[in-house]
Amino acid sequence: MMNYSFAAPILPGGEALMRKWVEEQVLDNPNHDRVFRQAGITAEQLWIQRTPMGDFAVATFGAEDPEKAFRTLATSTDPWAAQFRDLLKKAHGIDSTQPMPMNEMITDWCVFEKVK
Repeated sequence: MMNYSFAAPILPGGEALMRKWVEEQVLDNPNHDRVFRQAGITAEQLWIQRTPMGDFAVATFGAEDPEKAFRTLATSTDPWAAQFRDLLKKAHGIDSTQPMPMNEMITDWCVFEKVK
């Protein structure tokens, strides 16, 4: 499995939208789970990074093929996926139906020894 991370600016009012979405549409929601499984996403983490330039959402997905996962989310006719795309637009200004360049990984370091 590959981890794929990206950052997105949080627009004014976007943090409240994100938090409400996570509470109502992500946690223990079979619709979320179904759509993400169909996209090949097996794990998800969402962080808020506060910076002097503004706040960002930092998302990490586990997926064998991140590009395919994003393409699936962008084109899914599932009503939950359409609501997710709407949230991305309102909270981050991202039109996920438009192609975006994938991130370029420049290192992948990992410690394999046991931590004591």
